[in-house]
Amino acid sequence: MKKILKIALMFIGIIFSLYLFLNWTGILKVYDYQSTSNFPTLKQNSNLILTNLVEPDNGDFICYYNEKNVQTKTAINRVCGTENDTVEIRNGTLFINGENFDNQLELMHFYVLSKTEYKKVKSELKEDIRFHTTNGNKKDSIMVLLPYKYALENNFDKRRNVAGKFEQNSIVQNLFNENWNLDNFGPLKIPENKFFVLGDNRATAKDSRFVGLIDEKHIVGTVINK
Repeated sequence: MKKILKIALMFIGIIFSLYLFLNWTGILKVYDYQSTSNFPTLKQNSNLILTNLVEPDNGDFICYYNEKNVQTKTAINRVCGTENDTVEIRNGTLFINGENFDNQLELMHFYVLSKTEYKKVKSELKEDIRFHTTNGNKKDSIMVLLPYKYALENNFDKRRNVAGKFEQNSIVQNLFNENWNLDNFGPLKIPENKFFVLGDNRATAKDSRFVGLIDEKHIVGTVINK
């Protein structure tokens, strides 16, 4: 019995040491994901596996240090532009090198609904209603954060809230020195060793539109489970 216990403890020790090695080297890391920036693709309170062995490409999720606060805070968003790509957001739709990139993704946007419609949506989606707000001075309508697929199926897609081309956004303008906003951005050519990232929850994600391009050296790893 003592021999079996000794072998079991040795085995556990080896596994634990291997885990520490993989985590320390970045070959495999487990990330406790608490954000809603990429809902519905990445669920809040989920465990994601990262690796630094996979070179990120467009469509991949990466974990990175925020350049505004390097080495103290990490974030995860989707790569939507790599070196030499030209990215542009036109009326809320992302184009990479002239090709619509959003049509292959399940994204979240704000849609303007009546209060009656909101009650119906809330009863159907329940926990998927992550955020809603009043629509300015229009007290009879509500802006609701919805998955695009659901909005399309329920004929809400034409009521998406999109910033006008000349609408001001001081954060974006100060960061890029251009008259851009969240829904009308670019064209921007991505420099060497830089990445442009966006959250699938486009309306609320704090992504490259807010923090700038991500430097390759600040990338922790690529998400390999979704």
